[in-house]
Amino acid sequence: MDGETMSESNPSIGEREATSAKVSEKDQLLRLLNFLERDKINLGDVKKRLAEIDTRYSLPASPLGMAPTATGLHQRVNTFYMDKWPELQVKRGQNIIAPSRNPGSGHRTIGGTPIVLETAIDLRKIVYGTTLHSFSREWKKSTLAFQDIDVWIKRLGIVCSSSLRPNSFERRKALIDGMCEMLWQAGEKRRCSVVLMEDEACFGPDYRYRFDSITERLHLFEFKKFEDVQFFIKRNLDRFQAESGCGLILFLYSLVLSRTIPKVRDDMDASEDSKGKLLTDMEDVTVSLLNLALTGRAVSYLHNGDLLYDCKGNLLPRPLKGVKERSNIGYLFWDKGEDPDTRTEVGSMLKTPKTPIWVTKVNHMYGLLFSTNLDLVSDWRIECRFTLSYYTGLVSQPKTVTLNVETRIGRPRPKTSLGRKQEESKIPPLENCIMTKWYGANVGWNGTSPFI
Repeated sequence: MDGETMSESNPSIGEREATSAKVSEKDQLLRLLNFLERDKINLGDVKKRLAEIDTRYSLPASPLGMAPTATGLHQRVNTFYMDKWPELQVKRGQNIIAPSRNPGSGHRTIGGTPIVLETAIDLRKIVYGTTLHSFSREWKKSTLAFQDIDVWIKRLGIVCSSSLRPNSFERRKALIDGMCEMLWQAGEKRRCSVVLMEDEACFGPDYRYRFDSITERLHLFEFKKFEDVQFFIKRNLDRFQAESGCGLILFLYSLVLSRTIPKVRDDMDASEDSKGKLLTDMEDVTVSLLNLALTGRAVSYLHNGDLLYDCKGNLLPRPLKGVKERSNIGYLFWDKGEDPDTRTEVGSMLKTPKTPIWVTKVNHMYGLLFSTNLDLVSDWRIECRFTLSYYTGLVSQPKTVTLNVETRIGRPRPKTSLGRKQEESKIPPLENCIMTKWYGANVGWNGTSPFI
């Protein structure tokens, strides 16, 4: 009896499920109505909650909406070289720049001022000297892209290590900053110009001008704030690095237009009808172009200031304009073919720059000489013994050469003039170039055979 009572009072699991399944739809509706009346839920709140639920659990119309929003790069990475990209604010009448994602394809830029015929003629004349001839194939294929030196090192079978291993972001940022500083310096730190090349010519044929497929397709962009030109170069750096984009020519034109053509002519003391130009007949860089890149002024001489008298003390008919202030990057020159009595003299403004970096030209070969000690150009005590690094970018030089320079004791000199001449003929040209800055310095190559 008790067992039956126990079984009746404790139904099995199957009986419970059957009882739950038999709950009618009417009972469910009654319970819902009682719940709504008891809690007094507002219908508007119900609709709002339903809308939130639909938004939360419904799939987006676009696949991009399914991706989570990433934290800004400047918030996730905290390093000394990271900067925040400025927010683009476009006002009525301003140019809208739309860079291409694929630098190799035919891309076009929205905005800028199309170049006119007169500007194209003046630009070709000041750079090349004529409008009938144009840049060679070597200039047209030259860009501002980085070269992968590791490939050549592996081909030569050389194993070497370097303490300087910048990543792609650091190299890109250094290139952008260098380009912007050069353009801003040429514009006297008040303005600058950047040119980009479009698909079509901006003017028609003219008997005074022969098309070169570059100059007539330029669009000019003017900037009055350094931050604006930085942002613009960041967005359009691919234009200067594309294989078929003539990147080096675009930067050369930008440098000239930042200085302005009349000021370049005035720096060179050249008129519109004269033959003053920035490239030689062999398309080499002139002193004017070198000074324009290093100092922002296209003067034709390397000495300090303006030279009013010649070596005999006679007044010159026109002052010879030189470098007027210290540049950020210096310049050293040596040519074994020059007469010792008439050698090219580089002024102290270029020999002692603000940073210990020098562009060198040794026997018509350009290179880069630098020191990692910034006090080298500001503290004379550091100049007693220091280290320099030399780099040419040639395939025959797989790694940077480290040079030890000693100026306190100096180089031993023979007593006779004949002995001095014989000793000087044995000095490598690069050491002679270094001695134009540190006279009598003793240079050690650290086991590397002098190759220049």
